[in-house]
Amino acid sequence: MHTKFRYCLSVLISLLLAVASLPILAAEVRDIRVAQQEGVTRLVFELSDNSDHRIFPLSNPDRIVLDIGGAILTPSVVNSLSALSSDVLMRVRYARRDDGVRFVLDLGQSVKAKSTVLAPNDTYGPRILVELEYGIRKPATIVKSLADLSKEKRDIVIAIDPGHGGRDPGALGQFNVREKDIVLSIGKELASRINAVDGFKAVMTRSTDTYLQLRDRSRVAREANADLLISVHADAFTKPSARGASVWALSLSGKTSEMGRWLAQQENSADLVGGISLDDKDQLLAEVLLDMSMNSTIQMSLNVGESILGNMKNVAVLHKDSVQQAGFVVLKSPDIPSILVETGFVSNKIEAKNLSSRSYRVKLAAAISKGVIDYFTENAPDGTLVAWKQRAQSDSIYTVSSGDTLSEIARRNQVSLPLLRQANKLTNDVIRIGQKLVIPAGG
Repeated sequence: MHTKFRYCLSVLISLLLAVASLPILAAEVRDIRVAQQEGVTRLVFELSDNSDHRIFPLSNPDRIVLDIGGAILTPSVVNSLSALSSDVLMRVRYARRDDGVRFVLDLGQSVKAKSTVLAPNDTYGPRILVELEYGIRKPATIVKSLADLSKEKRDIVIAIDPGHGGRDPGALGQFNVREKDIVLSIGKELASRINAVDGFKAVMTRSTDTYLQLRDRSRVAREANADLLISVHADAFTKPSARGASVWALSLSGKTSEMGRWLAQQENSADLVGGISLDDKDQLLAEVLLDMSMNSTIQMSLNVGESILGNMKNVAVLHKDSVQQAGFVVLKSPDIPSILVETGFVSNKIEAKNLSSRSYRVKLAAAISKGVIDYFTENAPDGTLVAWKQRAQSDSIYTVSSGDTLSEIARRNQVSLPLLRQANKLTNDVIRIGQKLVIPAGG
């Protein structure tokens, strides 16, 4: 027993020492700001709390290493590091090191580096200032932080239109279910989920029990510069056996009639299609522009609809397993891809009961939002934050310098040598000065 007691005591002491050695709370690197002058680049690493650091140079190639102890990076900083550069700073890389973070500043030439700890003030927390000197100082010309760069990029806007409302109850179903109540609840949950994703913004045509004309619903989406309009409904039919959710897009016949309406208004209005006014175009050109715009929006509507259907089938019985097409007025915006989601038949006893359940409505909204997010993540419009983040994380290009070897380039960029060879279609490790190498992201 004595030996067993000593062993247990030894294990307990080891555990206590291990716990005591762990950092109680890691400081966050919340932002990195870069200021460029002629002859000097300054980087400010903003922290949530004080942390020890050290800085030292490496040569062949020229680099500066900054180690910050007891620290972690916020996701926004990780996603945007590749946006940081200056006259002398080629890029910033990072890696976890012990209980902290190591930053590697890749340079275009040798510099004199120094660091200073800046005390917190009313605006900023603790900061580490790194100065890279390589010439004569002049007044600063560029100052941008990762946060600034992110704010320059727009959100992907999703307009959500809960059908009916106010004096128009929509379909009346089993258990006194009213369509306008069901779709408003689903619409609110859908908007909440879309707003929770960075780079997405939901705009609702109605968030209360109010009545809107069909054309007014499209107008709300257009004024918000929406990338997509989703109209949410719940169907009813004379036969109570009819059931199933469905997704609809504008039909080709609907497109033709809508083209006629828009072209007829040319003389009296400045209608816009994809940012192009039709009122100053001759009839043939206006028809061509409108036809191209509507073909594009219909195809995108079909693609988004397929993504949504693929997720909804895990929650609801589908009335049709592909996107249907019809001439719904709410879908007839030539410049805005639009879909109509029928969440089920309130005239069916089972589906009316399901749609009366908040948990079921939440599941439906989650499926619809996932379909939307999945589609736009794969097809992010130019100028959006989502597209910018994807480019920031994509492959980079490295130019081979004197003294470089393929294995050293792989090590510095934290990619495996076989993956680096594969990305550049190399059969051996022979490289030449000036050669451009693709550095695969996430390798």
